[in-house]
This record gives sequence, C-alpha cells and structure tokens, in this order.
Amino acid sequence: MDYLEKHVKWVHQKEYLDNLKKSLPNHTLNFSHKHVCSICSSTFKCKAHLSIHMHEVHPSAPPRRLHPCPICARSFQYLKNLKNHCQRWHNMSVVTRGGHLSCADCGKSFKATWGQGRHLCHEPDEAESEDKPICLDTGVQCSQCGKKLRTPQSLEDHMRTHTGDRPFICKDCGRRFGERSSWRQHMKIHLGEKPFKCEVCGKAFIRSHHLKSHLTTHSGKKEYSCPECGKEFGFKSSLDLHVRTHSSERPFHCHVCGKNFNTRRNLRVHTKLHNNEKAHKCGECGLEIRDLGALKVHLRTHTGERPYHCTVCGNRFIRLAHLRNHQRIHSGERPYKCNECDKSFTQSGDLVKHKRIHSGERPYKCPDCHRCYTSSGDLGKHRRSHTNLRPYTCKECGKTFRLSGHLKTHMLTHTGEKPYSCPNCLRRFARSHHLSGHVAKCR
Repeated sequence: MDYLEKHVKWVHQKEYLDNLKKSLPNHTLNFSHKHVCSICSSTFKCKAHLSIHMHEVHPSAPPRRLHPCPICARSFQYLKNLKNHCQRWHNMSVVTRGGHLSCADCGKSFKATWGQGRHLCHEPDEAESEDKPICLDTGVQCSQCGKKLRTPQSLEDHMRTHTGDRPFICKDCGRRFGERSSWRQHMKIHLGEKPFKCEVCGKAFIRSHHLKSHLTTHSGKKEYSCPECGKEFGFKSSLDLHVRTHSSERPFHCHVCGKNFNTRRNLRVHTKLHNNEKAHKCGECGLEIRDLGALKVHLRTHTGERPYHCTVCGNRFIRLAHLRNHQRIHSGERPYKCNECDKSFTQSGDLVKHKRIHSGERPYKCPDCHRCYTSSGDLGKHRRSHTNLRPYTCKECGKTFRLSGHLKTHMLTHTGEKPYSCPNCLRRFARSHHLSGHVAKCR
C-alpha cells in the first residue's frame, strides 16, 4: 500500500469505504460492528462483553503449557515468557535455540527437563540420574505470612497487603488501589459500564458477584446463616465479616497506633487519619472527608435524600445500616450483650461505647480544649463549637445549627407541634427541658 492510499484510508475514511464497497461484491463485506459468539451465535456490542460472555457461559480448559521451567514446577505457553522467568527468578543466563531454551554459558539444552532444581554448567545431558528429585511444589510462598501464590506476579500484588503500597490511582476521584484488576473494575463506575444484568428485574451491575448477591433477593436463597443470631447471607465472605461483630476478632492491625479493625476497609479509612489524607470536600458545608463513599452519604444530609425506608412504620433513613438497626425496634432483637451488666444493644457500636462506661476509657481527645469523649461522633460534634461549623440549615428561615437534633427541635417552632405533655396538668411543651422545669413546679 503506497503513501497516498494510506493517507486516503486514515484521513478520508468515509470516501475510502464508499470506494471499497463499489469495488467489492456485497457478500464479501461485513461492516457490522457486532461481535458474535462462535459457540451460541449471541451478539455483543463490544469485544469486552463477548470476552465476559465466553468466560461466564462457555468456560474452556486453560491453554496447554508447552514450555516447562527446568528449575521449578512452573510452565509457560510462550517461550519468551519462560526465558524472562528464568532470567528474573532464577538468575539464569539463557538463550532460545531451535524452539527451546538453552544455557548461554555451556550450551546445555533444557528441551526435556522440568523442575529438576539448580542448573550446573558443563553437566552432560546423560548425567541426570533417574532418582533425582523433581520439584512438585507449585506456587511462590510469601515470606511475611507464608501464603502461597500461583505466580511471581501474584506474589508482588499480594506483598502490597503487607507494605500498604497502592500504586494505581483513579484520575477521576483520586482513589488508590493495590491491584490493577481492582483499579480497572473501579474505572467502570466512572464510565457507567454495567455489563452484568439481572434477567428478572433488569437491574445492571458492574461486577458479576454483585449480580449473584442481588439474585438472592429474587430467589430468597441464602445458604449461609450466623450460628449466633441466625441472620442469613448469600455469600460465605459476608457471613465471615458478620461473625466478627459477635466476637472480639479484629485481624487488621494499624502499624502506627496499634488499633485493630474487623474489616480491611475500616483499617484503610483509619490509616487516612495518620496520613492526614482528605481527598474529598463537600461543596455545601466545606467538610473534608477521606472516603468517597462517606462523602456520597454525607451529601444526603444536605439534599434530604433518604433512600432506605422501613416497610413497617414508613420511617426513612440515609444509610442502609441505620434501617437495619431500626428494624430491630420492631423485631425486638438485641444481639449485642455486655458481659459486665448483661445490658443488650441493637448495634455493635453502642456496645463498644457502653463498655467504656465500665472501663472509664475516653480515647477521643479534643486538641483545642483537651476534653475527652467516649466516641469519635461525640468528639466531632464538640469540635463544631471551636470551628463554628453549622451544617444543618432550616429550610423555612435559614437558621443554622451544629447538631441535627437542634434542627429537629427548632422545626417544632414552625410546625407548632408540642410532643412533651405534663402528666399532672396535661400542658404540652415543644422542648423536653421546658417540660422538666414545669413538672418540678406542677405538683
């Protein structure tokens, strides 16, 4: 193809295709952009969707490994990958000759050798004894925790769980990832790509396991149940996380302050406290938040959105966890019990705070006035008195408040509601402390 034809093909594509259609028979051209499955003839808009379909619906055996490593038990489909592996992981001086690997120093061929340990130069091919041990130990072991990984690349990814290194950064929201696969999955959020669709209700999902979890809402099949409270889950991983709420198991350790957490995500959010990392800022009140998911939930306090509603009493909630905790009011369930006084709670966090009454622990200290609190939430509310942050605004008169409870009480002045009544004279009050002052006099 000369330079003129290349120029026409790439710069004037429409004209090039028109000329090509005229010069060739119709049956020889197929300008359809659909990708067709060779097994079931299903069509897809893009090649990525076809690949996902082939992996999910028509799984096939892995490709045959043609080139085994002469030192360890690994094998490779391509000779170049085997050469790179020997040079990188075994420090071997090797070359490719005649479709197989050979030693660059002594010329020994590794065509028929596999897993026979360290190579010694100038050892003749016939010198290999029949009872020489063969390495059957597949995988690479982590020196930190002893876990075995299938490939050296998997080991490199796994080591980031110990080092905390997260080299893959999302350019849209700044979130960091330790694995490239997790980063690619996250990018689908910004692209709006949701390839996994529920055939029952049409809802689409980014990940296949999200779809599987969603399908349990239609089938009602949840095969994993908690032995403590009987709560059912569709996945064992979800059950394992839930079981930790009943036990004191907190396997994820902060190396800076020594605090332990029951999930990796909670540890990840906590480490940002030490790094002073606050990547996201609320455009309404200026509050800086370390986690993107937490920012999305926080914005509901300004928009008034409460997507989770109770089917029993109709109450609506900002968080799904708040709805689940609320539903225990109707069921009477209090799964979290104190070992000191047998008091029980609907939320695990309330039990943790309650235990500090017995221990006297107040771990959250104000850096401005050095007052101490039993919970981070109480400290956050107190610090607004120093910063004068008033995130709760009355839509009727524009007055702002530091606490949501103060806003709720203020709204009674607009609605005229007086929920607190005197048991002696039945006089009603808008505020509880007004009632307390009245009852002391009305006897």
